[in-house]
Amino acid sequence: MKEFIGFIAIIISLLLLLLLAFGLLRVALITLPACTVAISVMLLVLYLFRAQRVHYLNSHGVLSRILVVQFEGHKLHWELEESQIALYAKAKLATFFSIILGITSIWVILSFTYKKGAFNNLTRLSSDANMIIGYIISGIVIIITIIKAKPAETLKDAIWDRGSYLVNQINTQLERIHELGSLETSIQSLAYQLKISFPADFKTAIQKFVCTHKNELLSDTTDLNNLIAAQIKHAEEDRMYLEKANNHYRAAMKLYMVVAVEVNWTGSISLIKEMEYDYEGLTSENMKSLLSERKWDDFHDIVQEIMKDLQQLRELARKYQEEGTPDNKKETDEEKAYRLMEISPAASNEEIKKAYRDLALNYHPDNAEQTTLGIKKLAEDHFKEINWAYDFLKQIRSL
Repeated sequence: MKEFIGFIAIIISLLLLLLLAFGLLRVALITLPACTVAISVMLLVLYLFRAQRVHYLNSHGVLSRILVVQFEGHKLHWELEESQIALYAKAKLATFFSIILGITSIWVILSFTYKKGAFNNLTRLSSDANMIIGYIISGIVIIITIIKAKPAETLKDAIWDRGSYLVNQINTQLERIHELGSLETSIQSLAYQLKISFPADFKTAIQKFVCTHKNELLSDTTDLNNLIAAQIKHAEEDRMYLEKANNHYRAAMKLYMVVAVEVNWTGSISLIKEMEYDYEGLTSENMKSLLSERKWDDFHDIVQEIMKDLQQLRELARKYQEEGTPDNKKETDEEKAYRLMEISPAASNEEIKKAYRDLALNYHPDNAEQTTLGIKKLAEDHFKEINWAYDFLKQIRSL
């Protein structure tokens, strides 16, 4: 618009200079206010036409018919449909009205000026001739104005700007699909650790929605925004619950690892069978399917129940060892050391060292940092016992 007004100002200045050269400057100056009013009226009509077209564009879904929208999975691409835009952007009627109103405004102003005698004695010509010259000058200004305004091109630019704005808005929302991709990766990683098949496809629903409603989105993006927000919230909840489930499950497996050592050394068939039963419960596909079905509370209840059983088994195993074997034979320190090291008395020195390295790696307290306080305490206690056993064997074997 600024460029257009500047162009009109330059044209008028050139006309004034030309008229000055022919001695018609005074006629041009009298005509100048009429030209200014005519230009203003014409521009107002064209602006109102453009505003009406853009409003119609937004409220009647016309934009979806004149834009060709394509979706490649992550963002929208678009272009104008030339045949439709040519049909929609017809501005002949608006151009005609702007010219008529421009001429009318000039006629009214120049007629009023003529009646006041303003055209008298401006040149050597009569006042009627001077007014005709004024009409000719005004007509030239009107023609230049309508040619430069290009109503159809201006409307096409408005449609382009509107389409670009809306598509950019949609693509800004679609950029959040990358956020979903990151969440899906985290969920799949947790599912892999838990060895379960967990549904983690949140992007497909959005992509299908956009493919189906890509034209409607040009009028309203509310449903898309709500869908993306809901999918992100859903994915974040799944990741949070899976993290809790994974931590809980890892804590249960560490507890099983600690208790299994103590139970196995008791030699009690009944306690060992209970351990096997608990292990089957922890690794049961039925229990893990609860995660795939998002039955978080049921999963945690089962794991918690198994952990309680393991704690009871640990207490029974310790009580069994304190009471000794059925013939009340007490365990010596050397026997205890070999038991804790999980090797036989016939093991070589290298086997003892290797056993210590493996046990230290498995039972080191740092490996229990992400578990419950109870599990961490169990790991610390057993790690101390392993260190005692290794120091004891080093001493008696002179390692």
